[in-house]
Amino acid sequence: MKSKPIYFQAVAILVGFIIIFSVLACVHKQAKRWYSQPAEQTITRQNVRVDIGPLKRDNPYYVSFRLSIANNTVMPIEVDWNQTRYLHKGNDLGVFVFQGIDPKTIKDAIPPDTIAAGETFTREIFPLRTIAFLPRDQTPGEGRLGFLPGILPAGENGVLLVLRQGNRKIRQTLSVRLRAETISK
Repeated sequence: MKSKPIYFQAVAILVGFIIIFSVLACVHKQAKRWYSQPAEQTITRQNVRVDIGPLKRDNPYYVSFRLSIANNTVMPIEVDWNQTRYLHKGNDLGVFVFQGIDPKTIKDAIPPDTIAAGETFTREIFPLRTIAFLPRDQTPGEGRLGFLPGILPAGENGVLLVLRQGNRKIRQTLSVRLRAETISK
């Protein structure tokens, strides 16, 4: 009969520890704050200005890039999406996709975008490697993407941009360093 009170005391102590650790776990929650160094990169070369900057899109982390190209030449320039690559830590991790792209063209040939002389082209681009497409039987809502963007990993993230102007190929690499800082909530 004396063993019952010891058993109940042990259970009470165990429950007490569980409650204390649960409360402490809630109090010390941590989150990550993502930032980019630099916030964006701009390069001007041969009368073409190119800017990239990472975007979060209502997320606490980065999922895409805003790419802007100003054609300050007298001839049109084409963006070669098949040779433009996503770079992570200097490694080629594939092509980019964007809103309105037909998933069938990704495997064959993504059509180029033409930027007229004196015009500026801006597009949000996502690494194909980090996204998930909606199932074929689902249609994205108005103003929504047909895919779900994934997180851009920490470290150097960039774009190897390939432009064509006539017979000339222009290759430009731009990158930013993404970092996650742990903070207490």
